[in-house]
Amino acid sequence: MKEIKFQNDAALQIARRYAFFANHRFRPGTRHLGDPFFQALSALTGAGKTPILAEAVSLIRSELQREPIVLWMSKARSVVAQTFNNFNGGKYAPLIEGFQVCAIRDLKPQMVEDGSTPLLVLTTTGLFNNKDQAEGDLKIYRPAQDSQGSKSMWQRLIDRNEGQGRRPLIIVYDEAHNLSEQQTDILHELEPEAWLLASATIKLPTKFHDLVIQPTKSWVVRCSGEVEKFRDLGAIKNGASDPDAWMATQVESQKVVDAELVKNAIHFDGTTAPMEACLDSLIERRSIIQKEIDDRGLSIKPKAIYVCKTNITDDGQPDDPAKPFNLRQAPPIRIWRYLVESKGVDPATIAIYSDLKFTDGTKPEEVAHFSKGDDDFDKFREGDFEHIIFNLSLQEGWDDPECYLAYIDKSMGSSTQVQQVIGRVLRQPDATHYNSEVLNAAHFFLRVDKKSVFTQALDLVRAKLDQEGAPIAISSSFSGSSSPGAVEVLPRDDVAAPLHSIYVLKEEAMTVVDSLLNQFPTFSEGGPDSIGTAESAKAVIKVNDKDGSPTEPEWTEGGHTNPVRLRWLLSLAVRSCAPQAGKIVNTNNSKFDVRVQVRSNADVAVRGLAEKIGEAYFEHSELVYEEDDPFTFGPVRVVKEGAVKFTNSLYPQYGKMSTEEVAFARGLDAAGVPWHRNPVSGGYSIPLLSPGDTANFFPDFLAWKGNKVFAIDTKGRHLLTDALLRKMFDIRDGAKTRVHVRFVVKGKQDGLGAKTVSKEGFTIWRVKNNQTKPIYVDSLGKAVAECLK
Repeated sequence: MKEIKFQNDAALQIARRYAFFANHRFRPGTRHLGDPFFQALSALTGAGKTPILAEAVSLIRSELQREPIVLWMSKARSVVAQTFNNFNGGKYAPLIEGFQVCAIRDLKPQMVEDGSTPLLVLTTTGLFNNKDQAEGDLKIYRPAQDSQGSKSMWQRLIDRNEGQGRRPLIIVYDEAHNLSEQQTDILHELEPEAWLLASATIKLPTKFHDLVIQPTKSWVVRCSGEVEKFRDLGAIKNGASDPDAWMATQVESQKVVDAELVKNAIHFDGTTAPMEACLDSLIERRSIIQKEIDDRGLSIKPKAIYVCKTNITDDGQPDDPAKPFNLRQAPPIRIWRYLVESKGVDPATIAIYSDLKFTDGTKPEEVAHFSKGDDDFDKFREGDFEHIIFNLSLQEGWDDPECYLAYIDKSMGSSTQVQQVIGRVLRQPDATHYNSEVLNAAHFFLRVDKKSVFTQALDLVRAKLDQEGAPIAISSSFSGSSSPGAVEVLPRDDVAAPLHSIYVLKEEAMTVVDSLLNQFPTFSEGGPDSIGTAESAKAVIKVNDKDGSPTEPEWTEGGHTNPVRLRWLLSLAVRSCAPQAGKIVNTNNSKFDVRVQVRSNADVAVRGLAEKIGEAYFEHSELVYEEDDPFTFGPVRVVKEGAVKFTNSLYPQYGKMSTEEVAFARGLDAAGVPWHRNPVSGGYSIPLLSPGDTANFFPDFLAWKGNKVFAIDTKGRHLLTDALLRKMFDIRDGAKTRVHVRFVVKGKQDGLGAKTVSKEGFTIWRVKNNQTKPIYVDSLGKAVAECLK
């Protein structure tokens, strides 16, 4: 599993907020029960809500004094099955180490009443829609006679009696926008300790607002004087504690893109041409993507989705299901026929997933058709199809990172459909950005009646991405005929631009880290250094005294928290300070099997070890310019409108640039050296060996002079802070410098963060005699010449 720092940070924030709330002297509640903790997790599609919530649950468990039960819910059965596999020995199993995982149909009374093991139960949300389901397969509401009496499983979940007391319950609700008033009523009976909801907004049912949100808001207002603590927990807005900020953990979309979990560009091609011409463009683009995959030796199968109406024709008339297949005019059938008969696509790779109607004997055997329903969905997933035709009925749970292309037919009738499909094409294969622009982009082909519909669709997508703060570049072109408005351009054959990849050499760092791990002391389970005190005491809350006046809570000293593996604590701490170092940490030694409690001496020692591991990784790793791994320049997308042509550039033309970019590009072109406008999507990158939010640096331009390579960044003055020092170094191979890094700033600047002395001219930042130096010149031509020294 890839180590993602922002996921760890989000989980930590949720858990730390829980600890503060749960043990606070003013925690809201009644004389018998404290009100539940609530947190909504908001993140871009593909950010990894499941691992964030799983880690948050484990962290909250370490704060509890009894082993919890976690009720984990999703709407679709397919999603529940996928989550079960990921937790039960799958990629997310390390995040919930020690938990017993089961589907709710397999839940037994002894599991609920066994207080020695944390329990995670998975279920669909449909189970809580109607208590009349007592006669259904799960029978959760039906009393069952056993040695412990006649109780329904539902009642056992309410009681949660493990002999010494009641086990805490945590409700995790994936895709919480599906939460209904009825579900709120039923789930509220469980009296959970915490609600963790994956939701882009806090627009939830009125009843949930009254029962959960409003008491929390009142608590935040009452605690408004504890500004520093709220600031520490990321719940301050406009200088004061803010209830809405407190109740939502929001993941910055920029971090999701930087972590390479999602594609960093979306390419839109709109046209009023016939369906066949639009599909031709999609298949041609898919061929380009396939070639890039083959050239790089990747094992990716680029998939395409086709979104259209189902049982109506282009002119809005019902399609007759009794007609022979070759005469049908329903869009799914027309698309299927064109792919097979005109483009040579293997029918075995195509699926139609919709309620497309057929009469007996009219569906050819080679047509793979799946209607709505969980059983059909499972069969569809097993098919691993490359071309999927559907009408937005494809269920939650189909989020295939290999999906690169989408065709949206005008029969859908509304530009809002584009907005709904974006998430299905956004995830990035292998959570890795490749050195190819087309492999890091989602490709959309929109067939519309008029350009205004295309423009409206783009505006909606931009608004959606802006709302989510997603730094995803959008490139669009429109064509009123079969001639495309954008083309894929290849590099010139006659321009020499030798370049090689840069890798992080970790061997020396690994040796140092192994030594740190070997020197780490051995702790004994249950020993004094493995025991931590609960963060604060627990309160018995009384509403009023005998006279009816409010009273303060009565506090008693708390006990100890649930122990966790030392290995898990170390993994967590390393992810927090230097996630890249996680790849060289080997904790197979049995001393890391010991279970310890948070806030114990062992916990403190582990955090200190993690900091040393991070320092060792950055200090002892080296960058290697790999001569045996040449960098491959693939096709780049150029929208014809606004395109700029050059003489000495690596590509004959580039897409629209800003005024400053064009000026510098023309300066490089005039210098007579080969150069390239380096894109962030699929461009050349340099790894960074220092702590920070980004792991790679993408220079704006590359240039070649003799046997030297120059990486040039034309940053604005407002971006030149100490963070520049992370990127301000040359790449050396022994005594030879292989890549020279330069930063160009408009105006005269004497130091990092210093005020501009003059707005005229340019300042070039470079490394000279192992120090970062500014060099001032009075013209663009001189700036280019200085960069190429």
